[in-house]
Amino acid sequence: MRRFLMLGLVVLVCATGSTAAMAGRSGGGASARHVLLLSVDGLHQSDLTWYVDQHPSSALAKLVHRGVEFTHALTPFPSDSFPGMVGQITGGNPKTTGVYYDDTWNRRLLPADTTHCASVTPGVEVTYFEQADRDPTSLDAGQGLAGLPDSILQMTGDAASLIDPTQLPVDPLTCTPVYPHQYLQVNTIFEVARAAGLRTAWSDKHLAYEILNGPSGTGVQDLFAPEINSDAPTSGASNDWTTDNALTMQYDSYKVQAVLNEINGFDHSGTVAVGTPAIFGMNFQPSQQQRSCPPRTASPAVTSRTDRRRDRCCSARSTSSTQKWERCSTRFEPGSSRTGRSSSCPRSTASRHKHRRRSPVSPTGRSSTP
Repeated sequence: MRRFLMLGLVVLVCATGSTAAMAGRSGGGASARHVLLLSVDGLHQSDLTWYVDQHPSSALAKLVHRGVEFTHALTPFPSDSFPGMVGQITGGNPKTTGVYYDDTWNRRLLPADTTHCASVTPGVEVTYFEQADRDPTSLDAGQGLAGLPDSILQMTGDAASLIDPTQLPVDPLTCTPVYPHQYLQVNTIFEVARAAGLRTAWSDKHLAYEILNGPSGTGVQDLFAPEINSDAPTSGASNDWTTDNALTMQYDSYKVQAVLNEINGFDHSGTVAVGTPAIFGMNFQPSQQQRSCPPRTASPAVTSRTDRRRDRCCSARSTSSTQKWERCSTRFEPGSSRTGRSSSCPRSTASRHKHRRRSPVSPTGRSSTP
């Protein structure tokens, strides 16, 4: 019988039952051959406690009751999916990992797509989110699969192969693009597992989560990362997967199926028998609230696709996610170098500069907090 150690947020569950759970609580060593890590965006400890109390027969309650619950875990600052996930799989805070956010300014690296580096002034916005995809409008990030979204489990497990290197910052010493895993300054639990000869897998929402590979670039053997900010449910649609709760649940269901396939001993696609990973898991996306955006300024230079993505971006971000809102607006400012196209999602210059000032650079060239 397989034994699993599951981590849901900060909840550990071991299939060996209450004995192992109590051993974990008392500091003893609960043994498990497989660890499942479940990251849930926006789910606080108090939310989990309330839900378990109100729904004692739910799946979350069963996870909590069968395992070890860490009630004093702290999120990194700033608190967001990207640095939060990095913190969970490294045990490091942003000062240690070098990762404060998925959208930061770096004064040491060179602008994306720089090919002649000798005379270029350092300084670049590092965009480790959907901007790095070969095609951020497609669920498969540009792989070119037919029959999307139903065929998405056929997406490659080599996420880095679908990243557009022209969107990545450039190392001034080597004049080569800096992939997310190269930006990370410490190793990951996936690399530790690989060094021990164990199998690893992960499912997340952007290709940029290949940062979980760690500096070696090989920590995660099967990284399934369908693009959550792509057109949903099909190419050309006016929504993305975060703008409607039903779409969000549909999107998460693909990653859930990938994990179930892995539990059953296959790769994420469910077609290749590779054995159940020793460490694997996925991220769940939270539901979203609507917010309004000022009307756009008409411009003959704006394409219909850009209009749709701009309107979607501006109208469907969580009211509690100010940084995401600012990042979204920046992407669709007139003449934005991040899209190469013009559009209009008004916000003040002061707001943009304030967002940038949140991530100055440390002496090592990585982003750091004030």
